[in-house]
Amino acid sequence: MTNPIFVTAELRIKPNIERAVAIEAIEQFCLDMQSEPGCLQAIATYDEKQSDRVILLEQYADREAINQHFGMPHTQAFIQADMTELVQAFETQKQEK
Repeated sequence: MTNPIFVTAELRIKPNIERAVAIEAIEQFCLDMQSEPGCLQAIATYDEKQSDRVILLEQYADREAINQHFGMPHTQAFIQADMTELVQAFETQKQEK
């Protein structure tokens, strides 16, 4: 089995977008991601002190699953909806023994 890849992405809801509308879209996006082959987990967490801040926590089986994720229609639709901006993203893996 390959070493899964964890992706953490910080998003900001754009000022012209209602938070509730953005959250609904983000939650649907996470559900759509969970149906992708190779996506093991996709959840969103929300910062109540900084209401425009969202952290996506994703886990993929391998690099190919991440590459496929960006080609998915729901990923392209989420990007095109332009409700959020990417602040930062990074990938991590468990340390193999």
